[in-house]
Amino acid sequence: MQAMIFQKVPNREGINLATDVWLPDGPGPWPVVLVRTPYHRQGGSGRGRYFTDLGYAYVIQDTRGKYDSEGSFRPLEDEAADGQDTIEWIAEQPWCNGRIGMTGKSYLGIVQIPAAAGGHEALRCIVPGVAPNSFFTDWIRYNGCFALANLVRWPLEHSVCPTKPYNGHFTYKELWEIGARGTLADVERRAGFGSAQLRTWVERDRYDEYWASIDQTLMYAQVGCPGMHQAGFFDHISRGQFSSFTELRKVAATQVARENQRLLVGAWGHGACDKTACGEWDFGPAAGIDVSAYEQRFLDLWLKDIDDGISDEPPVRYFLMGENRWESASDWPPAGTRVQEWYLTSGGDARGLGSHGRLSRESPTGASADSYVYDPANPVPTLGGPTYWGMAEWYQPGPVDQRPILRRDDVLYYRSELLDRPLRVAGEINLDLWIASSAEDTDFIAKLCVVEPLGRVTVLTHGSLRCRYRESYSEPRALTPDRATRLSVQMNNLAYTFPAGSRVALMITSSCCPRILPHPNTLAPTWQEKSPQIARQEVLHDREH
Repeated sequence: MQAMIFQKVPNREGINLATDVWLPDGPGPWPVVLVRTPYHRQGGSGRGRYFTDLGYAYVIQDTRGKYDSEGSFRPLEDEAADGQDTIEWIAEQPWCNGRIGMTGKSYLGIVQIPAAAGGHEALRCIVPGVAPNSFFTDWIRYNGCFALANLVRWPLEHSVCPTKPYNGHFTYKELWEIGARGTLADVERRAGFGSAQLRTWVERDRYDEYWASIDQTLMYAQVGCPGMHQAGFFDHISRGQFSSFTELRKVAATQVARENQRLLVGAWGHGACDKTACGEWDFGPAAGIDVSAYEQRFLDLWLKDIDDGISDEPPVRYFLMGENRWESASDWPPAGTRVQEWYLTSGGDARGLGSHGRLSRESPTGASADSYVYDPANPVPTLGGPTYWGMAEWYQPGPVDQRPILRRDDVLYYRSELLDRPLRVAGEINLDLWIASSAEDTDFIAKLCVVEPLGRVTVLTHGSLRCRYRESYSEPRALTPDRATRLSVQMNNLAYTFPAGSRVALMITSSCCPRILPHPNTLAPTWQEKSPQIARQEVLHDREH
């Protein structure tokens, strides 16, 4: 019979971390699977029997300051030290055979790179899923645009007290609406409590030493073990998993780490790896693979020396939407991929479903621009795309028809001619955009869509940029009003085949609420502008732009 032992694991500061240890039958020692969570270790106890039945010891721990662990929870700040101390403690236990692997998704994935950066020889592999890596650009802000929905809900649920505060007297949709038109103090007043961590994240509105100290992209060179990175095309923070895979292959501390990173990407949202549908699309039964079985093969290889052929398989496995089947590749983007440039054109009127805006492979020859007025008091609502999982109760994520918001006057819309043959896209989408704004600072948001043969305009991915950060996140700079300015908008990764008879489409606007806090069109710090401004936005696409 498997045994569960409760342990108080001391870290370097003498703070005891509540830890459950599950051991298989027999004398041991065994390889160990480690999970660290701020969401209470009891929620992961069911995995104890799963892993012990497979011949692993299983260790699950409450992160510092959460539930039964001592100390104060400072999200992201203590995971390197506490993770490394826990690995060292496990390695010294008589039931550990000297081989440890880590697994987990979301925050349970976030803790793994910092732990691995300690370089402990017992940590043989990590399996992080749907986890960001540079939090200023991929979680707290989306390339500078303040992540309203995420940043109200997550800290108020998880960084207020060791457990979860009572929230039955409000809905998060209500708090987002208050935050969109008011202040953080208004949000806290309605909730009845606040989060010191949220206030820290709001106040630190440029990339500084704080953000650098938790930036996992700066830890890659210290990681010395193989990794299997899991991402979802419709997850709001999976961009970091693509980065972890590609960058660790270049700069990891050991050759074995550089040569043994893997990437698994599905048509999923956040943590929905067993689903076969997302948004308004059903991808068929092939989409819902057994991720746990794939993880087990990877853990068996590095913790038990059991190779069932996985080492001979290409390191990248991704779901190709549109064709709705799994593909393998030696790299991301897949070998043989080439970049295509598409250009914007119009007759000066790219608004509405009847827009004259066009996407073309030919560079523009005329002199034209498209304009719209962005009013922070009347933001474009969030509609589909890779959105925060906590919005799903009220805002459907994933591939969703955009026609309801294409009726607005503050959304530009460009589309290609009908495709005469399928167009397969696999890789990162980026948008170079020439703009002019009447404001000193503002946001631009872009959505890549497919116009389906029956007319639906379905979002595939999106990207955002706050203009003050266009050159540097550490040294923001105002726009010169009404001056042509070039922006580079990073969008998400995608694997999709546009079918023959469809169109490629692009939407451009300046708001997406409540995914993003509506920008007041000034340089005021987040939530401190008392007099939001209306901005006139231009998108330029003449011969010079």
